[in-house]
Amino acid sequence: MRAWTDRLRFAYQPVVDLATGSVTALEVLARPQEGDVVAEARHDPELDAELAALAVRTATRQEGLLPLHVNVFAATLAELGDLTALRRAVRDAGRRPREVTLDVTPAPAPARVPHEALVSAVDALRGDGFRICADGVGDGNLPMLLLADLSPDLLKVDAAIVARLPHRHAYRAMVTGLRRFCDGVGALLVAEGVETDLQYAAARAAGAQWGQGHLFAPPARRPGADVHRPVCPPAATPEGASGTGGPSVSEFLHPAVMLPLSASAFQVRALLIGSPETTGVLLVDPDGVPVRAVDRDRFLLAMSGRYGHALYAHRPAVRLADRPRTVRAGATAWEVLDVVAADDGSRAADDVAVVDEVGRCVGVVRLAEVIRALADSRPEDAPGLNPLTRVPRSTTR
Repeated sequence: MRAWTDRLRFAYQPVVDLATGSVTALEVLARPQEGDVVAEARHDPELDAELAALAVRTATRQEGLLPLHVNVFAATLAELGDLTALRRAVRDAGRRPREVTLDVTPAPAPARVPHEALVSAVDALRGDGFRICADGVGDGNLPMLLLADLSPDLLKVDAAIVARLPHRHAYRAMVTGLRRFCDGVGALLVAEGVETDLQYAAARAAGAQWGQGHLFAPPARRPGADVHRPVCPPAATPEGASGTGGPSVSEFLHPAVMLPLSASAFQVRALLIGSPETTGVLLVDPDGVPVRAVDRDRFLLAMSGRYGHALYAHRPAVRLADRPRTVRAGATAWEVLDVVAADDGSRAADDVAVVDEVGRCVGVVRLAEVIRALADSRPEDAPGLNPLTRVPRSTTR
């Protein structure tokens, strides 16, 4: 009999920023060719852990930059307490745990998962850098007490709820409440199964920041960054979300491209040339804390100058890097402008790194998107921006 791995393929579906249309990550989805190994994995934690590891290994061969979402059943974490196979796969692939989000799928009702065992396993994985997503919220058996104790980094609203958002006020109120919870624990709210323009608009209006579904791009055998971006007027800030200081930076978050502090200029150049959409690279310490920032344009200009390759190529890239500009994960868009205004004008367009409570990078924001959103939402504050460049004036707000 053929091994179960011979009966399995994987598909990739983008996770999309609803405000900008940019791809923030790829979810890796198991697609059995025959039988249902995924259903078997629900009752076999060892098999489920191997599936997660295989997803990372397969995705790394296809896509080397975007963060990954990998599914794992809550019962698997509660029973095993550790995912040794996944950790090994991440290490062998040259990935870092912070580039992998575990989409924890709750048990189907009325089954229950041991509360303390699951929370303990999640805490250990998060301590190693993995991001945690509460998947399918609203359909599976995930008590509110358990959700609060998990304090996920992301929360995915089940597709069945998203489908009803345009037509049912109670469902919109429910998602708005989940956004309040996410703001309270520093999480992002993701709408699953978005299939129509109406669902997209309703999800944004209710407070969802990211989304995925056939409207943007269906699951495909090969990962792609091209997605359909629906036309929708800017969503109003939902009640209870992000106060008077403007929208949260989480609404503008892009995946950060990071390399170790020891990376050479040649390595940075190869990454930038091979990835034209990358605007900059963060050089980070072993804990993922940004130490230096490389701007794409200035770096490539220096490398292409006379003797540039000879001077820099095999030397540390930090020679062509600047100190990083950072904001905390709970900051508002206006705080991003304050950071930029406090710097010299030569770096006005550089990305700003977003860091968590211990200084680890969780993504970057691009200044142009922040300025555009603030100008659209609060025109009365336009005098705070340079009328020609739309960059903050030299004084802070």
